[in-house]
Amino acid sequence: MKRTAALGTALCLAFNMLASPAAQAHHNALLDPLRFHNLHTDEDISVPHRHGQAISSTANRFLRDWRRNEPTRMDSRLFDLLIALQDAIHKRHPDMAVRFNVISGYRSPATNASLRAGGGSQAKQSLHMEGMAIDIAVPGISTKELRDIATCLKAGGVGYYEADGFVHVDVGNVRYWPSRAYLKNLSC
Repeated sequence: MKRTAALGTALCLAFNMLASPAAQAHHNALLDPLRFHNLHTDEDISVPHRHGQAISSTANRFLRDWRRNEPTRMDSRLFDLLIALQDAIHKRHPDMAVRFNVISGYRSPATNASLRAGGGSQAKQSLHMEGMAIDIAVPGISTKELRDIATCLKAGGVGYYEADGFVHVDVGNVRYWPSRAYLKNLSC
């Protein structure tokens, strides 16, 4: 058993020494945790995540419906999407320490209905209620650039709320709103 572990360690070290700088950067990016700041609760969290890995109870609690203090089980595909988004941001801004400012994670059905009744533009069947969506901003890049990067991933819905300073991303069907006009000039 010790011999197998030592061999695995030696192979990893050899890979790191022989790998191209791009491969090493990609490997390091995979080790970067997702960093979040909740703008409503002023809480911060750093979440290590691997593709397909379940979301920890701590991360689920962090992304709770802050209005009702109600957590849910967030969809792990959302964190997979955020890792891909973080990696894509790193490609454009290699020295940036990406932090996702959270405007809205989980929204309970009661909160969603209340916001809609108050004249909000929340969807009646919002994916926020399923733990499949998040509204975010990233300090250091514009919401337009964040929207473009998220759109290029073609991994789910992307909503652009320029006036409110955030981008919605979800792991539902690929779609874009409020306008698709920017797609014809988008260079991925």
